Amino acid sequence: MITPHRSIPATIEPVVGALRVAGGVRLEDAGPGAIAMTPPPRVARGREGECLFVLLDLVGPASPHLYRELREALAQTYWSTTGSITAALRRAAAAANGHLLRANLRSAPAGRCNGHLLSAALHGDDLFILQAGSARACFLRGEYLVCFSRAGEPPPLGRGPLADVRLYHTFVAQGDTLLLSSSTLIREVGDAGLARVLSLPQVPAVQEGLEQVGAGADFTALVARWAVPEEPPPAREARRPSVRARREPSQPPARFEPQPPSLLSRPEPRPEPQPSRPAPRVEREPRLPAPRAERESPPRPERRVHPRPTRRPGPTVGARLAGGGRAVGRGMAAAGGWVAGGVSTLFRSMLPGPGRQARRRARAARPRPARAVPKENRTAMMLVAVAIPVALAIAVALAYLSLGAEARVRGFINQAQGEVTLAQAVPDKPEEARPHWEAAWEQAGAALALRPDDPVATTLQSQARTALDLLDGIVRLQPVRLWDFGPGSVPRRLVVHGQTAFVLDPAGGWVAQLTLNPTGDGVIEQGDAPIPVRTGQRLGEGEVGDLVDLTWVSLGGERQTSGLLILEQDGALINYDPAWVDEGGISRLMRSFLGTSPASPRSIGSYGGRLYVLDTGDNQVWRYDARGDTYPERPDRYFVAPPPKSLAGALDMAINGHVYILYRDGSVLQFLQGEHQPAFNVHGLPDNIVQAVALAVDPDGDRGAVYVADRGGRRVVVLGPDGAFQAQLQADRAFDALEALAVDEAARRLYVVSGGTLLAASLP
Repeated sequence: MITPHRSIPATIEPVVGALRVAGGVRLEDAGPGAIAMTPPPRVARGREGECLFVLLDLVGPASPHLYRELREALAQTYWSTTGSITAALRRAAAAANGHLLRANLRSAPAGRCNGHLLSAALHGDDLFILQAGSARACFLRGEYLVCFSRAGEPPPLGRGPLADVRLYHTFVAQGDTLLLSSSTLIREVGDAGLARVLSLPQVPAVQEGLEQVGAGADFTALVARWAVPEEPPPAREARRPSVRARREPSQPPARFEPQPPSLLSRPEPRPEPQPSRPAPRVEREPRLPAPRAERESPPRPERRVHPRPTRRPGPTVGARLAGGGRAVGRGMAAAGGWVAGGVSTLFRSMLPGPGRQARRRARAARPRPARAVPKENRTAMMLVAVAIPVALAIAVALAYLSLGAEARVRGFINQAQGEVTLAQAVPDKPEEARPHWEAAWEQAGAALALRPDDPVATTLQSQARTALDLLDGIVRLQPVRLWDFGPGSVPRRLVVHGQTAFVLDPAGGWVAQLTLNPTGDGVIEQGDAPIPVRTGQRLGEGEVGDLVDLTWVSLGGERQTSGLLILEQDGALINYDPAWVDEGGISRLMRSFLGTSPASPRSIGSYGGRLYVLDTGDNQVWRYDARGDTYPERPDRYFVAPPPKSLAGALDMAINGHVYILYRDGSVLQFLQGEHQPAFNVHGLPDNIVQAVALAVDPDGDRGAVYVADRGGRRVVVLGPDGAFQAQLQADRAFDALEALAVDEAARRLYVVSGGTLLAASLP
């Protein structure tokens, strides 16, 4: 914003010139896109005395008729809008955008246009500028030139239902120059060239300079100069008449036409003043109409001008409207009183009472033919008397609710659009933009609550949601349902290896096996899922006990085969190889015991053929070496010294060369060869982890990413190799009840169990 060093006197008006260059040649017609407008005879309250400058540049096969329609839509909307200048500019841009969008939808793709708009509103010495598209506004004060722009220019008009605009404000003073121009001129000339051209003394010279320096580009430009007034000549006994008095009788006084003003024409040369009779400077180029209180010039002695009789000022438009409103109010009050009196009289005549009996006696005293008195139904009369005001009240309430709902929807949408504009005004300051995006989301949601199918509110809410997701690092997934195991009382466990998925239910005491299709978005099984292991199953010389956890073990060390390991609560270990079957087609199951049973096993993992058991009772991770496909030896202590945080609150463990331990409070610690790695520090989370339930890494992956299932936050948090926040994966309501997760980074697949349902989603 430019700070003024002096304000504009009320008598100083801008001198305006327009220019259009196409193919290196200046056109005599400046084109329908460069306009200077003054208020029409009837304008909205607050728009009196304002000036509006418009530069409209259509890129594409645009006709003069389309230019004229857009100009009329913009002008009519602006002059009829009450409230602030920025609100009027936004509504005018929205009206032009809607008209151009409808024209584009009716046209073939080759016949569509993009609209680049600059509109500037002058109110006193306040100048408000609106930008839509790549058109640019520049302002020169002395030797200082500023081109209004922010990071990322807004999209042009005619592309979507909403007009994305930028708003700027500055003050104007004597000698200042405003340039509204196509972006091609700015790129062709540069700031230094523009400063030299705009500093030329006269507007025609500025136009010629722009024509010369921008000859290599096609552009349209509008120049407004707030010229410094010349000192009036010394007073004499005989004065010349004013400029208005010297107008020829055939020339009518300047006035605002109902249609928007025509293009600004090229200024004509000015006649040289006579040496013996100095005259005030008068520009013959198109300019805004002068104020009513014009400067009087000395009259010429050879021509006597009789002053016109002074007209007594009549009431203003506001006074007339106020008087009309009071008259209408008095009429409505009188009509309401008459209706109320009539209804009251009708009700009194219908209801029983002494008055009715007196009227009966009076009628009976008058001589009239005898007739039977009709039977009176007092209940029906009472019902009618009550039903009429109730029906009127219901009708009024329905009308109020209908009109009130429409007004509230429009109010919510306007507030949401205003918040979007404020958020887009600070693209480089996300913390300042966030509350505006959140407010836009809430206002659009309130509008959708009243009108669920409103397209503008839907678009605004989607725009706010996308912006908030970008600020919070949210990536929205579209998971597919693979299998539904039903709800469970405790979280399940999940292992995925290649195209086989294993789900363990500790409460139900079973392990299910599913075969995935080649794309990983479906299963091959029909009917019930196979259950290879179940609690109470007879295996070898004993029965399967309570199941704790499972993991996939690969070849390494003395391990001879790969397969699935399932740990029982009492230390028994089941080795299951789904690829090996005997002669009867039965998969290989082998049950053995660990060399030493852990006290309270919580989770197991494997790496390099070894088996790791997280024991929360002994505050230790036990490491077992393989002997063939069993682990009969005593384990090694993974932690030589106790870990920095007790394992009593540990939930899960994952291994990819490093050992990661997840705690109930959402913290994750990294260890290598039993030593804590403080370089891994969880940081940068938009929100703290609310309810952690599971941890996963890919032992064969090269990213080193760590995945944490946050059931309370309905998300999967992705951490980098150093613990820095990378993203949070969400899937609307699909992640409402997370239980377990597994990841296959080579196939770019994420598998989760949520609410008893096995889901698969593509990783971003």
